[in-house]
Amino acid sequence: MSGYNSAPYIRHPDSVRGIMTDVLIALAPVSVWGIYAFGARALSIMLVSVISSVLTEALICLMRRKYITVLDLSAVVTGLLLALSLPATVPLYIPALGSVFAVGIVKGAFGGLGANFINPALAGYAFLKLAFPDKLILSKVPFTDTVTAATPLVSLKEGLLPEDSLYDMLVGNSAGAIGEVSAILIIIGGIYLLVRGEIDWQIPTGVIASAVILTVVFPQNASGVVFTLAEAASGGLLLAAFFMATDPVTSPMFSVGKLIYGVLIGSVTVLLRYYGHDAEGVAFAVLFANLFVGLIDKLTVPTRFGGNKPKKAMPAGENTESEGEA
Repeated sequence: MSGYNSAPYIRHPDSVRGIMTDVLIALAPVSVWGIYAFGARALSIMLVSVISSVLTEALICLMRRKYITVLDLSAVVTGLLLALSLPATVPLYIPALGSVFAVGIVKGAFGGLGANFINPALAGYAFLKLAFPDKLILSKVPFTDTVTAATPLVSLKEGLLPEDSLYDMLVGNSAGAIGEVSAILIIIGGIYLLVRGEIDWQIPTGVIASAVILTVVFPQNASGVVFTLAEAASGGLLLAAFFMATDPVTSPMFSVGKLIYGVLIGSVTVLLRYYGHDAEGVAFAVLFANLFVGLIDKLTVPTRFGGNKPKKAMPAGENTESEGEA
C-alpha cells in the first residue's frame, strides 16, 4: 500500500478501505436509528464530525507532503464513531473540534494511519469531555424534544435501577448518546464484523464478560441480574467493545493478549463507573488499556511451533563450559 510507512506490517488480503467499508456497514443500523430517534440534529452532528475528520486528514497529508489517505475511509470511520459517542444536544462546533483533535493531533501528529498509539475517536471524545463537560451532560429522550441529564447510566452510578426498562435500553428508546442507545443494533453490527473476520472474539468477549462478572460479584443494587444487564446495555460499553477496543492499530496482535486487553478494559470500566467522577468510564478505560498494548504484546508472543523459547542472557564473565573442560 503506497504511502503507508507505519509498522507493524501484516499481510492481509483485505485493503484498509475494504476493512473500513465493513465497519461503516456495521455502524449503519445504529447510525440510522440515531437519526430516526433523535432527528435531523443527529444527522447534522454526524455530517459535521465526518467532514471535519476528512478535511483535517487531507490537510495533514498535504502539510506533510504525504500520500493523501482520505479515500481509505479511516477518517470517515473516526468521525462517525466520535459523533455516535456524543449526545444529540451538543453544539455543532463540538464534533468539529473533537474531530480535529482526533485526526490532527492523535493520528496526524504521530505519523498518520497506523502510527497512533491510542484510539483517535475515543481520544477526541475524552478531549471534549474534559474541555467541555457541561456540553456533554444533557441528552435528548428519543422521539421527543425533552432534554434530560437523567440517563440510565446516571441512575446506575447512584446504585439505582433506571426508570427506562431493559427493553427500552435494548431497542433504543432511552436517553443517551446518539449511537449508544440501542444495544441490539450495536450487537448486530458487532456480529457482522465477527462474521466478516474484521475483528476477533477475544476483545469484545473480554470487555463484556469481565464487566458483567464484576458487576455480579460486586453489585450496587439488590436487583443484581437486572442491574447487571442494565450496566451492560446502557452507555458506550457495547459500542466500545465491538468498534473501538478492536481497532487493529491500538489493540494487541495475539489471541491471549487480546483477551487480557479486553478483560483490562471491562474491569477498569466497572472501576471507573463505581468510583470515578464520570458515569460512563469506558472511553477512559480503553485509552488506559491502549497504553499497555506494547507490554501485553511483548508478554504474549506465542512460541513458534517446533521452536524453543528464547534463552536468558548469560551474566558477564560466565560461560557454558564447566571449569577444567577443554
